[in-house]
Amino acid sequence: MKICGEILIVLVLLTVAAFSGAAAAEEMRTFVDDIGREVTLPAAVDAVSPSGPLAQIVLYSLDPDLLVSIAREFSESQKKYIDPRLLTLPVTGNFYGSKASTMNAESIMAMDKELHIDVVLDVGEVKDTMESDFDDIFRKTNVTFAFVTQNTLDDIPGSYLKLGRLLSREEQGQRLSNYTSLLLAEFAAGMAKIGDNKKSLIYVTAVDGNSVSMMGKGSYHAEVIDYVGNNVVPSAVSGSGRGDDYTMEDVLRMNPDFIIVSSTTDHAYYKKILSDPMWQSLSAVKNGNVYEAPNGPYNWMGGPPSVHRLLSLIWLGNLMYPDVFDYSIDSRVKEFYSLFFHYELTDAELNELMVYAKPHASPTTTQTPVPIAGICAGVSVVVLGLSFRRTCRP
Repeated sequence: MKICGEILIVLVLLTVAAFSGAAAAEEMRTFVDDIGREVTLPAAVDAVSPSGPLAQIVLYSLDPDLLVSIAREFSESQKKYIDPRLLTLPVTGNFYGSKASTMNAESIMAMDKELHIDVVLDVGEVKDTMESDFDDIFRKTNVTFAFVTQNTLDDIPGSYLKLGRLLSREEQGQRLSNYTSLLLAEFAAGMAKIGDNKKSLIYVTAVDGNSVSMMGKGSYHAEVIDYVGNNVVPSAVSGSGRGDDYTMEDVLRMNPDFIIVSSTTDHAYYKKILSDPMWQSLSAVKNGNVYEAPNGPYNWMGGPPSVHRLLSLIWLGNLMYPDVFDYSIDSRVKEFYSLFFHYELTDAELNELMVYAKPHASPTTTQTPVPIAGICAGVSVVVLGLSFRRTCRP
């Protein structure tokens, strides 16, 4: 009788184990990423590490709560836009990239013990060794890596659909995909109207005396510039986000309709272009068409070049072709910040961001307003003085 009871207990335990195993199996799923790797993931993903800054930006737009680490610390100027929780997360560095990486097998295993990572996400451009790299790091760490392409502007809508499925955030992925699809369709129609009548422009990333760094045609970092205007800078040589170096004589020969300038904390490049005599003969300077790219939390022109480049598309389209892209730039920017940065911009914050990004915002033409009350008081003094003179006249 005792033996029968023990057998019954064993059978019950085996049954429970079988059901538990089946339940666990049901809670996992597979996903084929953009390099064709089949990865196994929990049914509900809630712990993701970015493989680098691009993935960090895209993950944040999808759902900040997904992040259990960050690839790069946020600067002081960025922190105001960022969920405070992320400022306390461990910094894991880049898996790829020229900068030193702390994302190696040992650090990943140590991090996973603490954070229980569901997946390490890479977003951007496919690399030749990516499949073997990810297979190798998985064998060493048992931590899943997955890749989604988001290289060109046209990649963005589809990438959000894939990311939504990969990371169990289908609703937000669909929302961001719809937004970007409509925006790109709007610009395709608008640029078709403009046709060959594109304005010429240059994007200046640095000014140092007679040396001017600019983004060359065809560069990954110049995609928006090449799209909305006639980029008169020659084809890019460097793949750097700084671009290539030219002389002031080169700039004078280009003589663009518009000059877009990379932002600095003190607006140094922008102010130099407007005040330096070497720049004054350029059409863009003469016509007041010099503008500084807004920066917050990232440079709208790139740096790094991720989904926020759509902000530069919205901005430059309205700035250069207001008759075609006829909308409130303020409303569009606020909408983007709400959707992608989960941040509600105030009017004051927007004005600060775009201080030199709108027409007639040049610091050389800004005048201190005279208070209306002061004008009225001055007029009153003059009137009283004239009255007194008439009264005292012999």
